[in-house]
Amino acid sequence: MFKQVLSVILLGLALSVQADAERPPNVVLLIGDDHGYPYFGFMGDQNVVTPNMDALANGGITFTQAHSTASYCRPALRTLLTGLHPVRYSQRKNQIVEGWKKDVKGFDRKSDKEQRMWNAVANADALKEFETLPRLLGEKGYASWEGGKYWERSYKNGHFTEGMTDGWDMSKFDTDEFFYQLWGGDGYELGRTTMEPMFDFIDRHQEQPFMIWYGPALPHVPLDAPYQHRKFYDNKGLSEAARAYYSNITWWDHGVGQLMDHIESRGLLDNTIFVYISDNGWEQEPQAEYKSDPDAVYNDIKYASGGLIGKNGMHDFSYRSPVLFYWKDRIQTTFNTTSLVTSADIVPTILDLAGARIPEGLDGRSLKPLIEGKPMQERTHIVGYNDKRRVPDYAFGKEEAAYYVRTHRWQFIWRPELEEMQLYDVTVDPFARNDLIKNFPHLVDGFLSNIEQWKKDVGMTGYVRID
Repeated sequence: MFKQVLSVILLGLALSVQADAERPPNVVLLIGDDHGYPYFGFMGDQNVVTPNMDALANGGITFTQAHSTASYCRPALRTLLTGLHPVRYSQRKNQIVEGWKKDVKGFDRKSDKEQRMWNAVANADALKEFETLPRLLGEKGYASWEGGKYWERSYKNGHFTEGMTDGWDMSKFDTDEFFYQLWGGDGYELGRTTMEPMFDFIDRHQEQPFMIWYGPALPHVPLDAPYQHRKFYDNKGLSEAARAYYSNITWWDHGVGQLMDHIESRGLLDNTIFVYISDNGWEQEPQAEYKSDPDAVYNDIKYASGGLIGKNGMHDFSYRSPVLFYWKDRIQTTFNTTSLVTSADIVPTILDLAGARIPEGLDGRSLKPLIEGKPMQERTHIVGYNDKRRVPDYAFGKEEAAYYVRTHRWQFIWRPELEEMQLYDVTVDPFARNDLIKNFPHLVDGFLSNIEQWKKDVGMTGYVRID
């Protein structure tokens, strides 16, 4: 009898160990909001205070030559949800919405406001028709949670199992309050006023793998960090705009630390992958003063969009962000300064690390070989697109197609409508001060060929709006 009981106990222990060994890793996707690529301690900045992000970088792999697929938030976030470039996402989304519209009786007789309200909801709800990261991880038994910047009306549209963003109050349409709902509704409070909904989700799902979408609207405006974070910058001789922006960065970093500490306190840190990227770039050097009338935030193009070459632009600063993967004791500390990486790589990489299905037709590729220190074919260039051009009197930009090609050395920018081309050597001129297009005319045909091939690959025949 004793031997039988012992056998049962040993079998149970063996099955328990096997289950633990086979359990996929938790995934925490850390999404910075308007966080310029240089402004971290681990990237060498001497002013910003980011001890928690530095801790992740010191124990993981950091890709420093990485680009988001868009230079403003909503299309960039859609890539992180689906692994698709904003152009391909928008093309399919438009087909879905137009199909739905045909089934709406009397749509043309609706008022302009009613039509815009219907379009706003339909453009968000179309996400339900896509294979999203939470949906694909769900096939492996993951629970998933959304909080922070999101835009797509409800966490359910993205196939999250839980979340903070759950619907819009359409009575507030066309108001500033509705704009904040578009950002993420109640999710806007994540990191600024509360972490509890996320901590509660983690506590209730300790026995199964989970995914966290941690996307607080930080360091995004308003630049209103409390003294707890401002105090680090009071005596550094910085401009007022730099102090405010860097303080919000430290506020962001503080939230990352709280999240790490909570996961560690539950004994889950060893089997949790942290992945970081910013949705787009930002420019805010220590002495640059962009802040003017505090009530004119959205009318001040430099303050609202990150300097002259930041958010919603076409320069390296507009798209660039470090991409970081941390998995305690499972990833060797590496600072990769050569591989050209895009945010479209994040979805297939997470799915690969989790052992989940990777759909065909994604625009990125898994970085797992590089993370494991194995060779893989490197990109020679990245092609980018924007559907807007920054103008001085409107921070959200003027509709206009523009393209770029980023190689290890060059950032080539082409604005067909303006018949304008620019060329910058990012290795020596990261702030794009010296346009070299006249010095290297022989490179232009190659860059244009890269763009035309990319347009062919994504099926792009004309202007595509991606917001």
